[in-house]
Amino acid sequence: MSARENNHAIRRPGETTRRPRARTALFVILASVLALAVAAVVVAVPIVRSRSIVFSVNGTPILQDYVSAMITDLPFDSTSNYYNTRIELANPSDPKTQYLVAGLKTEAIQRLVIMVAQADKAAAEGISVSPSALASAVETYIKDHVTPGDSAEEQRLRSPAMQLYIQLRETSKAYEDEFTKNVTISSAEVKEYYDTWGWNYKDKTGHELTIEQAGKKLVEDALANKKFHMILQDRAQLLKSEAPLFDGDTRYKQFMRWWDIMFGISVPDSLQPLTLDIGS
Repeated sequence: MSARENNHAIRRPGETTRRPRARTALFVILASVLALAVAAVVVAVPIVRSRSIVFSVNGTPILQDYVSAMITDLPFDSTSNYYNTRIELANPSDPKTQYLVAGLKTEAIQRLVIMVAQADKAAAEGISVSPSALASAVETYIKDHVTPGDSAEEQRLRSPAMQLYIQLRETSKAYEDEFTKNVTISSAEVKEYYDTWGWNYKDKTGHELTIEQAGKKLVEDALANKKFHMILQDRAQLLKSEAPLFDGDTRYKQFMRWWDIMFGISVPDSLQPLTLDIGS
């Protein structure tokens, strides 16, 4: 063996342990980086997913799409305080318009909380919407909300999220129909209704009808009015009962508040925890 070969064959003291140590250190670094990456994903995914969530009720997340859809639907709902309100025709900079928009949002949130409670009660009582009825409801909803040729909006309304919103609407309706199905009305209640609304029943010449002349139409209207007030009362009770289960904060809001505070940024109102107005 030559002197050069002999030099390569002879290892310096400690050389045999340095390479394994270097490999171990590299492994530890890579493992640490991988662990940090996994931890970042574990933390980031719930934050990103909660970005579209406005609030939750008893663990059920309510998306911004639901709130926006409800704000659109309330002016066409005869049980809403904003029935027949035409926000789109109002001046957006007018304080009255801004007040109406804020009120619509408040009622939309309340109604969605109520609908979640109704869906829970419907499930407990075996009330459900069949797949065929839901499919029909989706088609009706699209027909009422999409202008002909607007394929993008139609596709949005056919999304899984919007179908869940429509299902929630239909389940709420099924619950309220079942809730008032067996309601009857007495002659005394019809008389009480006529005493208040009798002026609205007139013949072709404009003369006010008697309670007997108003007849079947009066009874039907009195019964519908009784059911209407029963539904409103039940909704108010459900809203109060769900209040403790309402969570107006999300991981996204929490993270963004922390981020803004860390960097000295003023936290906007949109990132503050949402509160539920249950009325008086």
